[in-house]
Formats: sequence, C-alpha cells, structure tokens
Amino acid sequence: MLAPMARPASAALDKLAPYLSGVSSFPGAAGSAEKETKPATKSVAPKLTKWLMGAASKYAGGGSVATLAAPPATAAAAVAPLHGPVVRAARNELAREYREWVDAQIAKADDFSIAVIYASAYGNTSAMAQAIARGITKAGVAVEMLNCELSTAEDVATLIAKTDGFCLGAPTLGGHMPTPVSNALGVIVKEASREYPAGVFGSFGWSGEAVDLMESRLKDGGVSFAFDAVRCKFKPTEATLQVCEESGTDLAQAVKKLRRKKQTAETKALASGGAAAGQSDTAAAVGRIVGSLCAVTAKKGDAQSAMLASWVSQASFNPPALTVAVAKERAVESFLLKGATFNLNVLQQGNEKDTIKALLKPFAPGENRFGDMAVDISETNGCAIVTRALSYMECEVEERMECGDHWVVLAKVRDGKLLQDEGLTAIHHRKTGTSY
Repeated sequence: MLAPMARPASAALDKLAPYLSGVSSFPGAAGSAEKETKPATKSVAPKLTKWLMGAASKYAGGGSVATLAAPPATAAAAVAPLHGPVVRAARNELAREYREWVDAQIAKADDFSIAVIYASAYGNTSAMAQAIARGITKAGVAVEMLNCELSTAEDVATLIAKTDGFCLGAPTLGGHMPTPVSNALGVIVKEASREYPAGVFGSFGWSGEAVDLMESRLKDGGVSFAFDAVRCKFKPTEATLQVCEESGTDLAQAVKKLRRKKQTAETKALASGGAAAGQSDTAAAVGRIVGSLCAVTAKKGDAQSAMLASWVSQASFNPPALTVAVAKERAVESFLLKGATFNLNVLQQGNEKDTIKALLKPFAPGENRFGDMAVDISETNGCAIVTRALSYMECEVEERMECGDHWVVLAKVRDGKLLQDEGLTAIHHRKTGTSY
C-alpha cells in the first residue's frame, strides 16, 4: 500500500493469514509464539500478488469484499510490499505490528476521518491522491479512500455521510472528467455537508478541464475549499507530490479547527474545574524550558522545505550529534526520514527577526519557503544555508523516535561552519508548555 488505506490493508492482511501466522483480525489466528513455517521452495508471488490486489481493489468502494478462492496454502519465504524493501526475517512480527496499526487506524476512522475520492486513468491522479492522504494522516486525521471506478453511488453517499470533509480528484479525458467522477460529484453536491471544507485535484495531458469543472460545480453548490486546486501535467514530480501532501495537511488542519470550535463550550466547562488549574501549573513549569532558535532546511528531489525550530539540543560529543523535535503535521517532517540530510541554521540574537517572520508566515502548498530570506545552497547536500545565521551544520538523520504529537529526530553532524565570529545564539522564552 502506498498510502494509509486501512480498510483495504486490513482485507489484504486477512488474505495473507494462511501464509503468515498472527496477522488475522479474526478469532483463532495463530499467536506470536508460533514458530514460522518452513518457506515454500517454489515462489507463489505472481499469483498471490494478483490475488491480493484483487482483494484490495474490491474493497475500494467501502463495501464487502467478494469471497476469493484462496490459493494453495503454503508458507511465505518473504514479504514484498509495493513500497518498501523485501522482508525475509521476522515476517510474522512485522505483519502483527502492521495489523495492530491497521486496527487502530480503522477505529480512528470510525470516529473522525476525511474522504479522498478519486479516479485515475494512468496512475498519475492516484499518486496525487496517495500524497494527499499522507498529508492528512500527518495531521493526525484518518483517511477513507474510495476509487470511483470501483464504487457505486451508494458507496459514495455512505462515505460522505460518515466523514468530515473530502477532496475529489480526476484526470481529464477528452476535455471532460470521467463518468464515474461525474456521478460521484452529483452525489457529493447533494449529500455533502457545507460545514466542512473540501479540495479538488487532478492530472491531465493537454487541457485539464476536469479540475475546473469539479471546482466550479462544488463552489456553485456552496462548498468551501481548504486549499487551491492542485493540477498536474502528466506524471507528478517530487515537488508536485509535496504540494499534494501539504494540501492534505491543510485540509486536515482546517477540519480539526472547525471541530475544535464545536467543542469550545465543553472545553471551557472543563477549564473552570480544579483539574484544569493543576494542568496550567504543569504547563507553566514546562514552559520555562528554553531552546535555541534555529532554521531547519531540507531538500527531497526537486522540492525544498524549511521550518523554524526551538526544540533543539546537542545529543552527543563523539560523534557530534543533535536532536530536533518536529511536529507530525509539519511539511518538513517527510523530508527528515532516516538517512535524509538537512541543515540546521542557528539564528543570531538581534539578527533573527527577519528570518523568524519569513518562516512563521503562512505558506500555500508548494510556495517558496524562503521568501525574501537570503540563502545559499550547500554544494554537499543541496539544502539551503541561511546566510544571516550565526552558524550552520550539515546533518544526516540517524534515528527517529515517535513522541506523542512530535517526532524526535536524532542526527549526526557531518560538517559545520561559523558564519559570524561575534554574536550570541537567539533564545526562545515561553510562558506555557502547551504551545511554541
């Protein structure tokens, strides 16, 4: 699975159960203590792949999965995902952990989710849908994906009724949107709540009318938008996929903001109680932890990103290493995976305001993160260097640890340079530990 589609993944895992112990969600599944079965000598990968893809695609509409005749039972020698390395060791453990994640995602989706509805002719719009889904999940919101070509009007209506917000994607074929998308759009205009925002996206070869048609019809129907329509000519580039991911995050954050407004009365009632006072004392105490103000700059393919960071700390003398805490919904988070490189620019006291202003400004998806900032590009890793910074370090991500609503990134410092001989590090002082 290229995107966090929990329900199709759940169906696929259930179909994998005969090959791997301990992955089924049904009672009677083998436990973790069971020894792994001896692998089969003849590969069944081609037939199994076709069979699993059939199971997932049948589930795309949100309905029940058709009963498929299981292939001959045999033990899997390896698990080969479409999006990662082949796994030959600890296969059962990996599958069990994936099952736990899938079950948690399904439970989250039942409570609060956003729909990504799409059709794709050559896989380009599908890749955009996957990237938008990643952006939504980064903001802590579950995703329900639906392929219009494999779904009915009833499937669309059911999905729209149980989700908060949606985005719709389609390719342009002969100057028009595909019929399945047109049918889904009719259902959405009729059934969707106007309370939550939406978004549209699509790919095209020459013209791109489908995106305009979807956008205008939804706008005429009173639907608001969380991000500008995303258009892609031919195959999406890394920069285009980054725009899609950031658009998904924007949509999720807009929906979360509206949900928070609906819960204001309840929050105020809780805040008036005694427990809230104790929480405020704790927050005030945590807020006295200070941090140096830095600009994190990163590059992935042809896409650049940056953020203002204050939760930064040295982690090791030898080799020199540091940690940076990154909120899960930050656009730069996907640039800081294990093995990735980035630059940490330490801002100078008294000379930091312009950089802070530039990085705190709201950005549209895909917009230049550096704005009017003076930056150079490192010849070593291609990441930006803030020329007005006190110093900068070129880093490589060694490990990541999930910590609540943030990732803590451990990075080894590969190189560094002092840009200003005189000056002090800019420090960020807070009064509460509940915000930056």
